[in-house]
Amino acid sequence: MATQNAALPADLVLLGGRVLTVDDRFSVATALAVRDGRFIAVGSNEDVRVHIGSKTRVIDGRGRTVVPGLIDTHVHALGVAEAEVTQPFRNLRSIGELQAWIRNEAQRRPRETWIWTPRVYPTRLREHRFPTRQELDLAAREHPVVVDGAYAFSLNSAALRAAGIGRDSADPPGGAIVKDDAGEPTGLLRNVGSLLARFSPVSAGVPLDALEQVHQQYVAAGITSVIERGASLEGYQTYEALRRADRLRLRATVTIRLPRADDPADVERFIGSLPFRFGSGDEWLKVGPLKIVADGGILIGTSFMREPYGLGARQLYAVNDPSYRGFLTLTPQQIASAIAIGHRLGWQMVAHVTGDAGVDVVLDAIEAAQKEQPAPDRRHTLLHAYFVNRETAARAANLGVLVDTQPAWYYKDADALSNALGRERLAHFIGLRTWREAGVDVAINTDHMFGLDPNEALNPFNPFLTLYTATTRRTESGRVVSGAESVSRQDALRMMTRDAARFSFDEKNMGSIEPGKLGDFVVLDDHLLTCRAERLRSIRADLTVIGGRVAFERRATP
Repeated sequence: MATQNAALPADLVLLGGRVLTVDDRFSVATALAVRDGRFIAVGSNEDVRVHIGSKTRVIDGRGRTVVPGLIDTHVHALGVAEAEVTQPFRNLRSIGELQAWIRNEAQRRPRETWIWTPRVYPTRLREHRFPTRQELDLAAREHPVVVDGAYAFSLNSAALRAAGIGRDSADPPGGAIVKDDAGEPTGLLRNVGSLLARFSPVSAGVPLDALEQVHQQYVAAGITSVIERGASLEGYQTYEALRRADRLRLRATVTIRLPRADDPADVERFIGSLPFRFGSGDEWLKVGPLKIVADGGILIGTSFMREPYGLGARQLYAVNDPSYRGFLTLTPQQIASAIAIGHRLGWQMVAHVTGDAGVDVVLDAIEAAQKEQPAPDRRHTLLHAYFVNRETAARAANLGVLVDTQPAWYYKDADALSNALGRERLAHFIGLRTWREAGVDVAINTDHMFGLDPNEALNPFNPFLTLYTATTRRTESGRVVSGAESVSRQDALRMMTRDAARFSFDEKNMGSIEPGKLGDFVVLDDHLLTCRAERLRSIRADLTVIGGRVAFERRATP
């Protein structure tokens, strides 16, 4: 099929596989060879045997499917590592389990010590709602308790008192202190993390051992490259330290989060202070884009939506206002300014934005930045962008915008969201087909945040569960909420390899098995394109190879 340096012996050769190259034609080969970290031959067994030398490691493919190294374009490995050191993740599935966890923590800690729960979303609790202040009081009255929902928090009475939040407290900009009919705080706070910042657990930093462990879990799942989505400068330096110690187990691009995006002078000052430029680094570690946060999250009812959430969302989100549409975390002017400054200074910009109205605001900002200073291949990116229609997709395509989104959230949350928001609004939730048909490059990924089990983490990082959900549109309960947005297995694999490589400008180096590209590939334990649909989510990596070196090999069970 293709070869380079025909006379040179390879470091590693695989024969007798079913190699899905994911090249332009989605060609299928049977063998491959890697030398000096890159593919030098891909084709038939006969084509590749000539590269076997006395020191070549030869792998028997045994007819197994081989795919390019999988690229997860949205992980929070630094946060996972830090959390596992300070408070290992527990997947709490009901308010009863949450209360039991809090009671146990209260027995272990001195009175008045703050208790922060593992991340909990109401969509994933059996009751499909936030816990009430009274329910939290039953679990712990003498300890301030915060149920962490990322962009929303549930507090008990002690936490409200300690934070100085009462009936006279005003809503901060872009957020809400939810109050009952009598004007008393219910305990639910939306987009007001700043009110609790001084009480949050103190970070002890990220130990290299813990970050290395997270990366090794990714490699065992078949992931060979990640984009860390939202690191501080110190977070990037942790990656650098891991690299210097020769302990970086996979390839990483690190997104830098703007610490403040509400003041243009601060944005410009921060970017100017960075000790590196966008894209600096090498094939193992490099500087990625700058990130802003434009709105909240749909799992906790703070996405900024075009249409009101409606009273169907009353139970899930504790929303009683029929006109409620969620929040922007910044004003449209602040979003436009931050994106314009980053764009002008040569950076790819990415925006956390989950609601359709939020997407409108971010696209407005990108369009204005491009108009002021055209740079058609800057590849600004929407992170999440869960609600799409054809007009929005066409606009994104015209602007050269990319979409980074998470099918596992459909798998875990579409049942609860459909009940709250209605099937019509969920028809294009995580609308992969709509984006793709418009010509938008889409990467499907996991947004892994907490937990080390690929299937039981808060957001499962099993890439084959991602592929299963993208192709079947089945939820965890087996229900199909919006089947029209499914994509083929070939397209889903492209979104995890060839298309995903474009998000870090790595399409010449990664994403397909072709001579000259980095020698990253995964041998699977079943046939990805032909196995039954339900088998997809339990496929595993037998072998993960990065740069021609075996990074993970599954031991055969007796």
